[in-house]
Amino acid sequence: MSIIIINYNQVQLTIDCIESLISSGADLSQIIIIDNASEDKSAEILNTYFGPTITIHELSENKGYPHGLNVGISIAVKKGADWFLLMNNDVIVDEIFLPELQKAINENPSAKLIGPAILYYDQPKIVWYLGYKIIPGTLIGVRSFRGRKYNEKIPKYVSIDVMHGCTMLVHKIVFDQIGLFDDSDIIYGDDADFSLRARNAGFLMIGASRAKIWHRISATMGKEKPQTRYLRTRNTIAFYNRYSKGISKYIMLIFTLLKTFVTLIKDIIMHREHLILPLCNGFIDGWRLQKDTLSKSK
Repeated sequence: MSIIIINYNQVQLTIDCIESLISSGADLSQIIIIDNASEDKSAEILNTYFGPTITIHELSENKGYPHGLNVGISIAVKKGADWFLLMNNDVIVDEIFLPELQKAINENPSAKLIGPAILYYDQPKIVWYLGYKIIPGTLIGVRSFRGRKYNEKIPKYVSIDVMHGCTMLVHKIVFDQIGLFDDSDIIYGDDADFSLRARNAGFLMIGASRAKIWHRISATMGKEKPQTRYLRTRNTIAFYNRYSKGISKYIMLIFTLLKTFVTLIKDIIMHREHLILPLCNGFIDGWRLQKDTLSKSK
């Protein structure tokens, strides 16, 4: 198994992530750090901190999270990896995280994509994400166990349709069959796009609830920045635009109109006027722009 972590100007978060992986049984030789053209000497600091055993690849330009993943996957393929653990750097893993992932592999040989239980970093006993299921006839996802207190009553394995990109385990056969991540979008939506392509290709995807991580949500992009609001809105809607067909496209248009209106009202009430224009522009661009023009608008 190769572990690929994307870093951008957050060297301490990356160090914390790696140390938690080591506590879970990872060897430094498994870890590949892709540095997205950081300006804080991240690569130099990480080299000094962890030594030459760890692989650190510096990119000259930040082309986004999915592009960094694709570079890391290519490096891991050359190392002979069969499983790829893809991670953002703003997560901390449980001490039994890696053993539980191995159990999930052994106990579910048909599953080629495995997602962990993602808990809030600042609410460490509350589930944020354990994959989601798509409502038939739409692309609307319902998150599994969101907001629920984590306990052993949650099924050990759950069938899911979409994994979250902050951490996912993928077998090489998936990349061989459907290709790498779509890196035309700098961030947001790449995980849903990849998951749906894998699902459409017939791959089984599961959530492994005993493999726990804690996520510092939006540590890189920020929760309420205009760019974050624009990209999240645009790319989510662009995903719906790409994959919905027939009546489903009209359902998704109505759904996104209602969701955008509700968000707009919340922004007005919370006096977040600086987020209103990015929200509206993201909605318009998501439905207007085609896949080939998205890459030109970054």
